[in-house]
Amino acid sequence: MIKRLTWAAVLAGTPIMAYAEALATKPVLSSALAQEMVTACFKDQGENGYSNVNVFVVDDGGHLLSAARQDGACKACAAIAENKAITSALYGAPTRVMADLSFGENRDGVDAGLPGAAFVPGIVAFAGGLPITTTTGTVIGGIGVSGASSDEDEQCAQAGIDAISAALN
Repeated sequence: MIKRLTWAAVLAGTPIMAYAEALATKPVLSSALAQEMVTACFKDQGENGYSNVNVFVVDDGGHLLSAARQDGACKACAAIAENKAITSALYGAPTRVMADLSFGENRDGVDAGLPGAAFVPGIVAFAGGLPITTTTGTVIGGIGVSGASSDEDEQCAQAGIDAISAALN
């Protein structure tokens, strides 16, 4: 009986509680915020008049929180938007940076830090994906936009992040 009580006391002890507290304080991106981001992206597209877009928002593990495709947006671009979001979330960097690392700043292969990285399945190495970070720099997700030019996709993704900036404290 004493062994069982002692073991139960160890299991109920402080170390387990400390882990639980650490997990409870990890910032996470909610699906409600992700949906706000999609709405903001569609608004930005409408205000700026570029081609219709697909938007994907994922959590820090690359798992879907929200996604939508505007009527008439490029059908094949939905998968591209998803992979942009995943790339940004998992690597904590804009997909434009992946292009620089894969092909060099001038896209000629010179000074490419990770030549060939763009050929890894699922990695996107052109603009349109951005990490979603808290004000302290913690990556909590990624957003990917595709359907317009890559620069417009990135602008649209930034509009999504800007829409929830107050919640990223």
